Amino acid sequence: MQRRSAITLLLGASVAAGTGPVRAQSLDWETIAGHDGRYSLEMPRGYRYLTARKSDDDTLRQYVFRWNGGGLDFALYDQSQVEDGSNMPMDLWVILKNMQAAVQKRWPGSTVLQQSEAQLGPAQGRSFTLSVDQGRNVVVVRIYYANARLYEVLALVPAAEQNGPVVTRFMNSVRIVR
Repeated sequence: MQRRSAITLLLGASVAAGTGPVRAQSLDWETIAGHDGRYSLEMPRGYRYLTARKSDDDTLRQYVFRWNGGGLDFALYDQSQVEDGSNMPMDLWVILKNMQAAVQKRWPGSTVLQQSEAQLGPAQGRSFTLSVDQGRNVVVVRIYYANARLYEVLALVPAAEQNGPVVTRFMNSVRIVR
């Protein structure tokens, strides 16, 4: 999870240095199809694609875009990363709540503004928004689980932009097809 902490710092630094809202129309968006055809999403051009490989079957795939007002992060975890085999409960809702708790740990002192169950195609999930940095910023998150894979969709933006066009387009662009 050191890589995730580094991404959190990158996203946090970009929000702290923010100059103002970015319009979705001012960005050049690209549709990304998953390497295995199981998902697609839109990201602004200039995103970074990162991978971390633990073994042949254990790869974290992550798409990251940041700008002066925030950051977007889409990450995939295969089942072997979601479960450590020894103490991870197999109940889906417990897994999703544990993932929410893991996200919250990245932002100590965060406050949950909203949380609910979510569904996207065949994937069951959880949606939540955290207030961070004494309320100046928010982390908008959707986590989905389908077919031995966990999908994490995250936006870190100034609080006034949580329902803005960039966050809305990014969050609504994600498709999980199988």
